[in-house]
Amino acid sequence: MDNQVDLNTISGGTPMLYVGIDVAKNKHDVTALNIQGKTVLKPLTFSNTRAGFELLDLSLRQLNQDCLIALEDTGHYAFNLLKFLHEQGYKVYTYNPLLIKEFAKSLSLRKTKTDKKDARIIALKLLSDPNREQFQHDNRKEELKILTRHIHRLKKKQSDWKVQYTRCLDIIFPELDKIVGKNSEYAYQLLTRYPSPQKMLEAGFDNLIEIKRLTASKIQDSLSVAPLSIGTTSPAHEFELIEIIENIKHYNRLIDKAEKQANELMAEINSVITTVTGIGNRLGAVILAEIRNIHAFDNPAQLQAFAGLDPSIYQSGKIDLAGKMVKRGSPHLRWALIQAAKACARFSPAFKAYLRTKLDQGKHYNVAIIHLAKKLIRTLFYLLKNKLPFDEQKVI
Repeated sequence: MDNQVDLNTISGGTPMLYVGIDVAKNKHDVTALNIQGKTVLKPLTFSNTRAGFELLDLSLRQLNQDCLIALEDTGHYAFNLLKFLHEQGYKVYTYNPLLIKEFAKSLSLRKTKTDKKDARIIALKLLSDPNREQFQHDNRKEELKILTRHIHRLKKKQSDWKVQYTRCLDIIFPELDKIVGKNSEYAYQLLTRYPSPQKMLEAGFDNLIEIKRLTASKIQDSLSVAPLSIGTTSPAHEFELIEIIENIKHYNRLIDKAEKQANELMAEINSVITTVTGIGNRLGAVILAEIRNIHAFDNPAQLQAFAGLDPSIYQSGKIDLAGKMVKRGSPHLRWALIQAAKACARFSPAFKAYLRTKLDQGKHYNVAIIHLAKKLIRTLFYLLKNKLPFDEQKVI
């Protein structure tokens, strides 16, 4: 086997066991190897339950040696197991499944798949990896991913309520939008207190002026339009409008709370990503959470493919910038990178100049933004790998 990893070249030190766990929904397979790569724990299958976790812990402790444990980074199936292992004091590493797949190829193993063999491959990867410390599991990134995905879902639900709000307002008082706008706090207050043109007229100027930030000119314009409104109102319409506004404000509160949590976590992580001009905590958190471990990628091209921005997608110019049409890669990371590229084009002189160059070459704006997102990927890859702050003069 020409490319097989030479296990005898691994440096020794304190006797250590290397444990690989292949994670699944209902059960997990585990194998433990010694420094020579020999199996010291008979392949064991344990259930995804407290009893199963305790069986694993007991089996490892009976070996009477320190253990390093590795898992594939396979999403939520491993969450509870990871938490348990951390609580028991184990040092845990997580590998991107692609890295495990490439490693298996380097061993020239047969292509037949069994979970027990997969557990051994993961253990061998851990044993033979001189850079394993780069893959030590960081629970803060997991927490950040949970929060950013949660915030995304909250915003989606709030967006659905805003669609209903627009529908309802178009029925009750369609002219109001052009005067006070739709989604300002004072618009919500105005419509909660006086949910129809008639009720605004009955309230009069003196009552409306008590609403914070609602200016006298906006009130006068609203009152002058109200008698001529084509809107249709009824108790049911008014009740629905008030309820919809309450739901929008409810989601505002939930989003604020979740973003506060994410900001605190970002401060703790203290990543160089927010040194990039145009990237704040909101987008930085999503990008960090989706990438998680930059060392899982050998080069910017791999990160670009993971984001779903590889050439087969962006060259057509048909990418959906909302992240809905393209199926490959991480849609959350793709969305955040594209939004970040737009922000960098606004606030960073270097990125702004690059975008202008692409537009001058005759590229469509959407295609130019994808090129800019690729440039941002190269820059972020370099900064995160080397833990260096952003420098306008050294944009890659």
